[in-house]
Amino acid sequence: MGIVEGRTGSWIETVIGVKRRFWAFLFVTLTACGGSGGGSSPPPPAPPPPAPTTITEIRADLSAYVTSSLNYAQSFSEGYSVPSSTELTLFEALATRLLNSDFDTVRADANAVNLELIRFFDTAAGDNELYCLREIALEGRGFFCVDFDSGAEHHISVPHPLYDSNTNTGSVRAMRETGARFLSISTTHRCANAANSSCSGTTSVCGASGPYKVSDAAHNVDSYFYRFGVIVHDQSTRAQTIQLHGCGSTSCPSNQDNADIVARLSAGTTSDLPGTELVNVLNAELNEELAGLLLGTSLSCSEPSSDKQLCGTTNTLGRYINGQPDSCQNAATSFTGSRWLHVEQNANLRVDDGAGDAVTPSTISNAINDAFGTP
Repeated sequence: MGIVEGRTGSWIETVIGVKRRFWAFLFVTLTACGGSGGGSSPPPPAPPPPAPTTITEIRADLSAYVTSSLNYAQSFSEGYSVPSSTELTLFEALATRLLNSDFDTVRADANAVNLELIRFFDTAAGDNELYCLREIALEGRGFFCVDFDSGAEHHISVPHPLYDSNTNTGSVRAMRETGARFLSISTTHRCANAANSSCSGTTSVCGASGPYKVSDAAHNVDSYFYRFGVIVHDQSTRAQTIQLHGCGSTSCPSNQDNADIVARLSAGTTSDLPGTELVNVLNAELNEELAGLLLGTSLSCSEPSSDKQLCGTTNTLGRYINGQPDSCQNAATSFTGSRWLHVEQNANLRVDDGAGDAVTPSTISNAINDAFGTP
């Protein structure tokens, strides 16, 4: 089934919207025709576009939607628009109201920050209902959903949907299979813009080694993506964030044999942590899923090992969740009871090749369910 869009709302709201537009038109017309003897007055500034009086409904396979219908700012395109401080403040208020189910206010206020509230029915998940914020015009600022029927509190987060291929569709599968309450997907390539992030850390993923880019959602704090993650974390002491990444063949070989490194997990540190910490519990559950398949193993950055790579120590959201208030510049220092999971996945774990494929995105979902005690 394809994508079906519609509108919900009352006829009263429609009449009110028409009246508002009429009076706005009349005001502008009278002002333009009036004036003093000294000449006509300059026209007033154009009013902002009227808020929608209805919520758009979409019925579609969410996995197909984030692949084919969601727009993304592409690499080296300068297509990412850095939000202003005013826009960030408005977005924070909007996201908070969304999490509090204040749909009327969210619907009315979202267009002030180039967003639209949609009611999404995921046809590949029994018409599961989500409320999402999507961009009206592409600025690369993200796609954010809440499943209010979920009894869970965890958040599936994807900062690099293009650079880390298949993580956008993998996030949808993880949300469905683990019953996650929150989903956030960045809508920009991490190398979309040339300007550097002010946050600490360096990388060579966009060319020569240097600072992260302002379009890299995992390494900035002045973004909708980061602010949504902060709001979700702060809303509940039970909230847990699982951020999905893709790991290349050098650090995570994917040769369909037992030498593969299927995943590298971290809590945002290279320090060894007790086996009871969530990162090590998940690692144990994932290795149990992999046991006997002879298709590789999972490694934790917080277990004794000489091979600790891609541990997410400069990830700004991870730093914040681990208690660092200046997450842009400083590393976190406390990881006891961490509610942050940084998951680097090899190519095999990110793709379901069909019948007979033993390692698929469901492999990590099963491990998450076992670690979290969810169905």
